[in-house]
Amino acid sequence: MSTELNIDFHAGDVLHLWFRPRDAQHENGVRIHRDGAQPVTLRSGASDDPVFHAWTAPADGRYRLAWDAADCEMSVAYAYRPDTVRERGIEVLWTSEAARLSPAGPRFHFCPPFGWMNDPNGLCQAGDTVHLFYQHYPHRQRWGSMHWGHTISTDMLRWTHLPVFLFPDDGRVRRHELVGGAFSGTALPLADGRGLRVFYTDRADERLPEWEWQMTAVSADGVVAGAATPIIDARPQGRQLQPDFRDPYVFKGPDGELKLLLGSRDEAGSAVLLYTTADPTGASGWRFVDVIHRDASFGSGPAECPCMIALDGAGQGLWVLIYGLLKSRDPATGRRNLTTALVGRFDGHRFEPVVAQELDIGTDCYAFQAYPSPHGPRGLAWAANWRDVHRTEGNFPTAMTLPRALVWRDGALATPPIPETRTLRQAVLADEAGAFADGFALDDGTAELQLRWQRPGVPFRLDFEHPELTLALSYDGSELRLHYATPDGAEHPRYGTAPVSLSSVQVFVDVGVIEVYADDGRWCITKRLASEQGVRSIRLATDAAALAEARAWRVGLD
Repeated sequence: MSTELNIDFHAGDVLHLWFRPRDAQHENGVRIHRDGAQPVTLRSGASDDPVFHAWTAPADGRYRLAWDAADCEMSVAYAYRPDTVRERGIEVLWTSEAARLSPAGPRFHFCPPFGWMNDPNGLCQAGDTVHLFYQHYPHRQRWGSMHWGHTISTDMLRWTHLPVFLFPDDGRVRRHELVGGAFSGTALPLADGRGLRVFYTDRADERLPEWEWQMTAVSADGVVAGAATPIIDARPQGRQLQPDFRDPYVFKGPDGELKLLLGSRDEAGSAVLLYTTADPTGASGWRFVDVIHRDASFGSGPAECPCMIALDGAGQGLWVLIYGLLKSRDPATGRRNLTTALVGRFDGHRFEPVVAQELDIGTDCYAFQAYPSPHGPRGLAWAANWRDVHRTEGNFPTAMTLPRALVWRDGALATPPIPETRTLRQAVLADEAGAFADGFALDDGTAELQLRWQRPGVPFRLDFEHPELTLALSYDGSELRLHYATPDGAEHPRYGTAPVSLSSVQVFVDVGVIEVYADDGRWCITKRLASEQGVRSIRLATDAAALAEARAWRVGLD
């Protein structure tokens, strides 16, 4: 049973594909034909995972890719033209059923073109281009040997998919018992405004006593990564640190030197480590400074994906340190894997916290990564939670949160959506209190709601009619709470704020994700919705006379 793809290639076009033989005892391959030319066969021996192959078209023409589907399992194939890929992206030619995302997924939150996605990586801006990398497993919608996916944008909303950027080593691909790959990290633009240097954790669970170490690589064109070299290959000695030692975040400190944060843990709890180097490229010279922060709250898992960025405006002179607490659990609410934001003072060697708060009460805002944009500090996160991943069988499609600004306001950190999100508005769904009270329909499961009251503290309840889920947002004059339940009767955490006097709320509803921003991002609640069906209608109960603004829009990327 032969499967064929007919493709028009130009000379120099690049084909990336992953496949493996269905029978591990036999080699198999994919044949590439062009009329008048000798066929080429790409071969793969026994492997637990599909094996990556790259091929470049030698001449213009119509090519035929053929393989025997009974003997050869094709996972993913895409093509791109190197000189236009940054404008046009990749062309996905084939995805297996396991790797293929449902077209019923999120409409305006970023999703990968295929496969699994978790932590954002390498978020940075080079010229007018924002680069977003992410933890990626191409072959199914579950975690596997880690790659780096890659996408670019000029507004952080409309993304162009680029080729897979980093790959696990071949041994990890061929044997499932060897866990690891290219874990999370960051990127810095090169001086030419086009290239990048990336920093990431390489991991091999069988490599003891150090199963995680830090690597760097350069991409001259911002698309293809060069060879990687190690920069930190062992934990600091004498600190009783556990083997968790990952997720380098590299940034320029207030003393002009590059700094590098790593997440770890010791007997006292989660730990954030600080390194520094006088090398302006970050390629060498990294030396350990100290454990700059410990967190013993909510359990003893490692800190993950630490990031630190300078605030601007009213926060001039302050820095915010953000990190995830893997395996943490809040006993009062049952929420897991919390993310902490600490605002304080940083001199390049010591960090002194001033204010501590949760980044997002919904906790489906993990591995937040920020970068210094020309418009001030911005960032985004993975809109999911490891607790839900581990308790769910089968596919687990995920998205990124909307991009957010980081703002110091009235003695607290706020993370409102960036102003560009207003460009998502497509059509008015409701524009006065009566329409909200009566309820209005969503024709495609998307909406942005903007509600503002004439005075703080007015109670309300927003009900989101959903065919599979119970979903509502309520405020009793003290606690803002997201109500969420699935039909299987599973116990879910309580998502609610401390007592607060609210004046406004902004809500983004997408298929599979809801994001709440109260008082312009001072209080945020992000929740992944375990369904590929969208919200059908929305109704508001409140004191209509107290409303100063009540508007809703259908939103999307077109």
